[in-house]
Amino acid sequence: MPSRHRGTGVTGEPLMLLSVLGHAGDRDWHDRLHAMEHLGQVEVLAIPEAEAARKRMRVRSDRGRDCAIALSRDQSLSDGAVLYCDDRLAIVARVDGAARLRLTPASVDDALRLGHWCGNLHWKVVFLPGAMQVVLEGPVQRYLDRLRDLHGLADFTVEAPHDP
Repeated sequence: MPSRHRGTGVTGEPLMLLSVLGHAGDRDWHDRLHAMEHLGQVEVLAIPEAEAARKRMRVRSDRGRDCAIALSRDQSLSDGAVLYCDDRLAIVARVDGAARLRLTPASVDDALRLGHWCGNLHWKVVFLPGAMQVVLEGPVQRYLDRLRDLHGLADFTVEAPHDP
């Protein structure tokens, strides 16, 4: 399933990755990528989880290929996203998991205050039923210190960081 790409990403212009073609976990893609891996034809883009929501970014593959991701608004980057595939090369995204801090508000009002606070701090969050996780991009103590300031304005619990 080819898509439009410019450049090779090896010299000069980056290889443009304009769409998600599929997912490595899908049966058809899994078999194809498995065969290509045996031939050394699969390259991986390591994307930090905190950056995975971005639609545009410049990254290098595990083999040094210069790539520019430019996804449309209706597509999202996830672990295992196949971004390029032809007869000789496949490029797959690996979204690296990060430690998270779980915040559970006591009420809807507290959830609104907590969400507003996290948004103002530009924290990356993942919403869960009844809770949210803050993706840690620095020392956990820095996040806990900022949350301490909010405790007088909203009622919520904080759970220690854990792997996703």
